[in-house]
Amino acid sequence: MTMTSLTCKGCGRGVRVEKFSEAHTSIEWTFDARECPFIAAARDEQGFGSYSGGCAQLRATIDDAVRDGELVVTKLELPRGEQLPRLH
Repeated sequence: MTMTSLTCKGCGRGVRVEKFSEAHTSIEWTFDARECPFIAAARDEQGFGSYSGGCAQLRATIDDAVRDGELVVTKLELPRGEQLPRLH
Protein backbone atom coordinates (compact mmCIF):
# COMPACT_ATOMS: atom_id res chain seq x y z
CA MET A 1 0.00 0.00 0.00
CA THR A 2 1.11 3.52 -0.76
CA MET A 3 -0.60 5.85 1.67
CA THR A 4 -0.48 9.62 1.24
CA SER A 5 -0.49 12.01 4.20
CA LEU A 6 -3.26 14.61 4.00
CA THR A 7 -4.38 17.39 6.33
CA CYS A 8 -8.13 17.78 6.72
CA LYS A 9 -9.19 21.24 5.55
CA GLY A 10 -11.96 21.22 8.15
CA CYS A 11 -10.02 20.60 11.37
CA GLY A 12 -6.33 20.56 10.38
CA ARG A 13 -5.69 17.03 11.64
CA GLY A 14 -3.57 14.61 9.67
CA VAL A 15 -4.63 11.28 8.18
CA ARG A 16 -3.03 8.82 5.78
CA VAL A 17 -5.09 7.90 2.72
CA GLU A 18 -4.99 5.49 -0.19
CA LYS A 19 -7.60 5.61 -2.94
CA PHE A 20 -8.24 2.42 -4.93
CA SER A 21 -11.25 3.61 -6.96
CA GLU A 22 -13.94 6.28 -6.95
CA ALA A 23 -15.81 4.33 -4.25
CA HIS A 24 -12.96 2.64 -2.32
CA THR A 25 -10.85 4.75 0.03
CA SER A 26 -8.64 3.48 2.84
CA ILE A 27 -8.09 5.95 5.70
CA GLU A 28 -5.56 5.51 8.50
CA TRP A 29 -6.42 7.91 11.30
CA THR A 30 -3.37 9.30 13.12
CA PHE A 31 -5.63 10.14 16.09
CA ASP A 32 -8.84 8.71 17.55
CA ALA A 33 -11.50 9.36 14.89
CA ARG A 34 -13.99 10.15 17.66
CA GLU A 35 -11.89 13.27 18.34
CA CYS A 36 -12.80 14.72 14.93
CA PRO A 37 -14.89 17.80 15.80
CA PHE A 38 -17.33 17.17 12.92
CA ILE A 39 -17.88 13.50 13.80
CA ALA A 40 -18.20 14.41 17.50
CA ALA A 41 -20.79 17.10 16.75
CA ALA A 42 -22.86 14.75 14.57
CA ARG A 43 -22.58 11.98 17.18
CA ASP A 44 -23.72 14.36 19.93
CA GLU A 45 -26.66 15.48 17.79
CA GLN A 46 -27.76 11.97 16.75
CA GLY A 47 -26.82 10.06 19.89
CA PHE A 48 -23.90 7.82 20.79
CA GLY A 49 -23.52 4.86 18.45
CA SER A 50 -26.05 6.09 15.90
CA TYR A 51 -23.69 8.09 13.67
CA SER A 52 -21.64 6.29 11.03
CA GLY A 53 -21.46 8.90 8.28
CA GLY A 54 -17.79 9.80 8.59
CA CYS A 55 -16.56 13.35 8.16
CA ALA A 56 -17.84 15.38 5.22
CA GLN A 57 -14.89 17.77 5.60
CA LEU A 58 -12.38 14.92 5.29
CA ARG A 59 -14.30 13.48 2.33
CA ALA A 60 -14.11 16.88 0.60
CA THR A 61 -10.38 17.12 1.40
CA ILE A 62 -9.78 13.70 -0.19
CA ASP A 63 -11.88 14.56 -3.27
CA ASP A 64 -9.95 17.84 -3.67
CA ALA A 65 -6.61 16.00 -3.33
CA VAL A 66 -7.60 13.54 -6.09
CA ARG A 67 -8.80 16.36 -8.35
CA ASP A 68 -5.61 18.38 -7.74
CA GLY A 69 -3.31 15.38 -8.33
CA GLU A 70 -2.05 15.25 -4.72
CA LEU A 71 -3.64 11.82 -4.21
CA VAL A 72 -3.40 9.23 -6.98
CA VAL A 73 -6.08 6.58 -7.47
CA THR A 74 -3.99 3.38 -7.48
CA LYS A 75 -6.60 1.20 -9.23
CA LEU A 76 -5.98 -1.98 -7.28
CA GLU A 77 -5.75 -4.90 -9.70
CA LEU A 78 -6.97 -8.23 -8.37
CA PRO A 79 -5.57 -11.51 -9.73
CA ARG A 80 -7.66 -13.32 -12.35
CA GLY A 81 -7.80 -16.71 -14.02
CA GLU A 82 -4.55 -18.65 -13.65
CA GLN A 83 -3.13 -15.93 -11.40
CA LEU A 84 -5.64 -16.76 -8.64
CA PRO A 85 -4.01 -18.61 -5.74
CA ARG A 86 -5.44 -22.11 -5.25
CA LEU A 87 -5.76 -23.74 -1.86
CA HIS A 88 -5.46 -27.50 -2.44
